Amino acid sequence: MIKCCCIKVFNCFSSRRTISELQLAYALGYIKTIPHFNSINNYMNNPEITQYFEQLYKILAFPLVEVESIFAIDSTGFSLPHKVKWLEIRLKGKWRYSKDYKKLHIITGVNTNIVTAVKITEGYKHDIKEFEPLVRETAKKFRIKEICADTGYLSRKNCDIAHEIGAIPFILPKKDTRIKSRGSYNWLRMVRLWHDNLELFKQHYHKRSNVESTFSMIKRKFLSFVRSKTDIAQTNELLCKVICHNASVLVNSIFELGIELNFEDYYK
Repeated sequence: MIKCCCIKVFNCFSSRRTISELQLAYALGYIKTIPHFNSINNYMNNPEITQYFEQLYKILAFPLVEVESIFAIDSTGFSLPHKVKWLEIRLKGKWRYSKDYKKLHIITGVNTNIVTAVKITEGYKHDIKEFEPLVRETAKKFRIKEICADTGYLSRKNCDIAHEIGAIPFILPKKDTRIKSRGSYNWLRMVRLWHDNLELFKQHYHKRSNVESTFSMIKRKFLSFVRSKTDIAQTNELLCKVICHNASVLVNSIFELGIELNFEDYYK
């Protein structure tokens, strides 16, 4: 059923229209049975299946552990059915409708745009609180050398978290940001680099643009909205989008970079 849910999201079809794709997958031997279209919706609305979706996108990212060492972090919104579009909220300033979209927080490798950690929240949740869980989750399997993030993640605590996992933070300071460390040497070093050598800082910071490319890849290929009506199903649908994206990136990396698949090492 996990395959069936991902096939539905990959093809951007409704549950009924997905049946024809499942029939093709069945004929090719990719699935053992063809479920009823309502069964797909029922599984998408099952909270117990969320943990398997979360595990699957991490497994798909693992083969690129030797390729990625510089990461970028950001968030984006996905419109909900029968609600105000995310672009209208963001570009036209309709922030009073911030509950009308889901927020996808990700951390992605800047070389291949693989997504290594995900957090899904309501639209009004601030980005800064998601920095630590995303970074620490990625650090479990990947060696992080640099972390790029915009001003929304700026804090002394986040600079220290990056240092704890062995990474150098490149978080864009505000115009009036002070160099005072207040106990954080990592903050002092980062802000001083930004203040004294802006060009060098930008060379590292602007790798963050790759996370915007990742969002564009996901939304152009798997749509910028979710079809599901319930909160659980919406979360699972967004996770399926990330799974489909990681699968696409992994296939591309196999041909371009000669990556060899060895998922057994993931559990070591």
